[in-house]
Amino acid sequence: MKKRLYILSAALVTLFTAQTARADTLDFQGAVDKLNTENQLVVTQNFADSKGQTGKMVVMVEPAYTQAATLAVKETPDADAKTIRTLVFGQKVSRVGLCDNGWSKVLVKNNAGDKVYGYTESYYLSDSELLTEMEEELTVIKDAEVLDFPGTRNGLSIGSVVEAEKVMCTGVSSNEWSRIRTENNKGEEITGFVPNSVLSETKASSASNATNASGDDDLIEGEAVLKPGDSESLWAKASKEVSQELSTTTTAGVLEGEAVPVSADAKLTPLGTFRITHYCPCSICCGPWANGITSTGVTARTNHTIAVNPSQIPYGSKVVINGQVYVAEDCGGAIVDNCIDVYVATHEEGESKGVFYTDVYLLEE
Repeated sequence: MKKRLYILSAALVTLFTAQTARADTLDFQGAVDKLNTENQLVVTQNFADSKGQTGKMVVMVEPAYTQAATLAVKETPDADAKTIRTLVFGQKVSRVGLCDNGWSKVLVKNNAGDKVYGYTESYYLSDSELLTEMEEELTVIKDAEVLDFPGTRNGLSIGSVVEAEKVMCTGVSSNEWSRIRTENNKGEEITGFVPNSVLSETKASSASNATNASGDDDLIEGEAVLKPGDSESLWAKASKEVSQELSTTTTAGVLEGEAVPVSADAKLTPLGTFRITHYCPCSICCGPWANGITSTGVTARTNHTIAVNPSQIPYGSKVVINGQVYVAEDCGGAIVDNCIDVYVATHEEGESKGVFYTDVYLLEE
């Protein structure tokens, strides 16, 4: 389908990045406040990025965890710098400082295997552990897509599994997702995520110690690893105990918005036919980002918030879907051109409304 969105002013178009509402993390001021609260000495250092721009960094040594599918580590704290390492979801690193430009200094290994300092965006680092490592063979009980991230709103398909297939589960996240090793249609080994609901443990499960997500067992102190010996399956135990704070319950704390019908005399500009999906702030939809906070920083509301590709529909745009007005306030890695994700209160509601295609309009004001 030919895009019909060039009517939007180029000045309004926001560069699309796969940002979503982040889990708990620190920024520069948050680190300063935390140190002051704990009566610790606040030490700052100067930094310079690849363009010579300078700023302040507060020194704080603590573990942090990658909460993006992949995350680049740069030589200096800016996007244009050379990439020295790529982290994967759940990977644990040693963060040693937070810059006032939104970047964190971390200790990693470069491609040669040497430990070096680099920088990555603080937005994509969580202060909480997001993945429990394990090793257990499981059986697929339902055909499913394998995603590169544990959440349907941000995860992109990288393969699939079929019923009765045996896979190796290497981790559990958010009570709802399992990281597995399998093969794609080319016979290449891939690592990705499937919902726990499509897996069933085998009668004779096996387990062994595991290193962190990248195999760099000396990058930082070892990952938490479930070990054999329990009467209960490792996977079953992890599915119940990992990240209990990230619940699929969404009825409490969800902001309800009032449906706003478009007025009869409204000026509408057609945007084309879109694929309409639905999401809620649960671990199935959002994985570790299940806190209801949008990528624009506001709390999502039902009958109001939609997730879009902001390079196609800029943030703040009012959009009319089936006669109702919504506001573009969120985005997601799986939301591509001509796709809109509508925020709802519960996962059950989202499933009942399903997926459909309809004409979408921009409300001109």
